[in-house]
Amino acid sequence: MSFLYLVIAGVIMGGFTVITGGGAGALYVSILTLGFNVSPVVATATSLATMFPVAAISSGLHAKSGNINFKIGWIMIGWGTIGALIGSYFSNDIPTNHYNRLIGSIIILLTVLMIIKKRQPVKLVKSVYHSNKYTFCQTSFFGIISGLLSGLVGTSGTTTIIAGLTLLGCTTFQTVGTSVFVLSGISLVGFIARATSGSVDWLLASILAGSAIVGAILGANLLKISIAKQSKSQNNQIVDALLILGNLIMGLALLFK
Repeated sequence: MSFLYLVIAGVIMGGFTVITGGGAGALYVSILTLGFNVSPVVATATSLATMFPVAAISSGLHAKSGNINFKIGWIMIGWGTIGALIGSYFSNDIPTNHYNRLIGSIIILLTVLMIIKKRQPVKLVKSVYHSNKYTFCQTSFFGIISGLLSGLVGTSGTTTIIAGLTLLGCTTFQTVGTSVFVLSGISLVGFIARATSGSVDWLLASILAGSAIVGAILGANLLKISIAKQSKSQNNQIVDALLILGNLIMGLALLFK
């Protein structure tokens, strides 16, 4: 029955990933530690091993629909890689409680800014140029923070990515698609970095990843229906609400953990 619950959870979280752009890394870790009694180190490495194939397939599905801003995405992946390596190196030196409160506060603040941004008129982001130093610095900041999240505690770091993309002016579908694209890069780097300090439970990772991929495909079909009914230059209120709610829950969970 435990493995059946794992499959169900994987399908749900795979759909969640492709629809909202979130990696659900913290949920993966919680399920593995509480439901299967594995150590946090193994759960973290297994979580990252699960997230990469799911995010990679999800980003491929979004790329076909034209939902990914690759210029923003590559900048975030580059800085996120640096953040993931730094976070992995210092993961055993930073007090977890202090780190959780700091990141939780930052995420809540970013979520409030997301709400304010969503109330403003939509302006589609088509490109990011290096000559625009302010935009480039914003993109780099959110990328490196997401990488630190991934490297330090094994979460996906997409809460800051989603907030950053929203504040940069991306529409709902751009935010979701670009987020999973960034997640695929950062989760791979985080997995490689963490695999050296903790083993992966490949059986659990295979079950989670396989079921999550099925969920991602189902979620992509639901998202296609939503996109077909609405212009890409508009925001989707339902998905926006899920993004904001997910970020708020993550921020509060870290703040009071």
